[in-house]
Amino acid sequence: MSHFIVYIDLCIFTIFLLSQKASCIDPQYVACVPRHCGGHNITYPFYIQGLQEPYCGYPGFQLSCTSNYTYPVLHIPDNDYIIQEINYTSRSLRVYNAAVLSPHQSGCFPPVRNISLEPDKFVFGSISNLTLLSNCSELPEELLKYKTGCRGGGGWDLAVVANDTDLSDAMGVCDTSTVAPVDLMHGNVGGGEYEELLTRGFMLNWKAGDCTVCENSGGRCGFEWKSYHFKCFCPDRPHAWRCRSRMSLSLCISVYKIILSSENVNSILMIRILVACTVYSDSGITMFCHVVQ
Repeated sequence: MSHFIVYIDLCIFTIFLLSQKASCIDPQYVACVPRHCGGHNITYPFYIQGLQEPYCGYPGFQLSCTSNYTYPVLHIPDNDYIIQEINYTSRSLRVYNAAVLSPHQSGCFPPVRNISLEPDKFVFGSISNLTLLSNCSELPEELLKYKTGCRGGGGWDLAVVANDTDLSDAMGVCDTSTVAPVDLMHGNVGGGEYEELLTRGFMLNWKAGDCTVCENSGGRCGFEWKSYHFKCFCPDRPHAWRCRSRMSLSLCISVYKIILSSENVNSILMIRILVACTVYSDSGITMFCHVVQ
């Protein structure tokens, strides 16, 4: 009977400790829970403006999510890019220029600006450069195959890939040009294919630090702007790289059973063990109460 009373007292005390622990979960850990946008899981190094705090991501990796949450948008100087794929293991993503989504006639895209990456944040994957040209004079016959098919003014007249031998001639008869990175799956392309190339997008790799160590320890990665350093946000508090290791629940239960099997149950010792297991284990109360046989 005395053992049963000790069990009840310990379970009640566990409830109290766990409730106190839950109320003290670090707010940065709570704030940096992963979010979803357009079917993508958004977590470090990215963060969604308006939905997540800036410290949940790496500087310069802010995303926006459209009002209907259809797709995440990456902001690169002078350009917005739609994210098609995110691979956190390889730290890569496939993007395409948001101008593709703007209303346009067949073959006519809104102006696409040159892309300029910040080298400390992103690098191109395997890409080719597609040169778009406009304000062209009368075209010689050999350049007609590069015409985009845009009807009316304001669009791109020609689209030529960078390794094409006709590129220099095309640039000689056109006044305006811009370069768009594309994922070229085969050799030279005709001008009519440039819509498909721009829509397919291209790969980017990011350089922000790896989050694996922090995540494997139960934390959520983030960034401390004051010190300008990576942080691992954990339930107790932020740490430099990983959360502190947790005491195994099975070890706690084993110690419990050894003590309870003795003739004299030391309540003070039991409470001390309970406090240690509650503080250093994320496991719930149910397993403690189920020690009772």
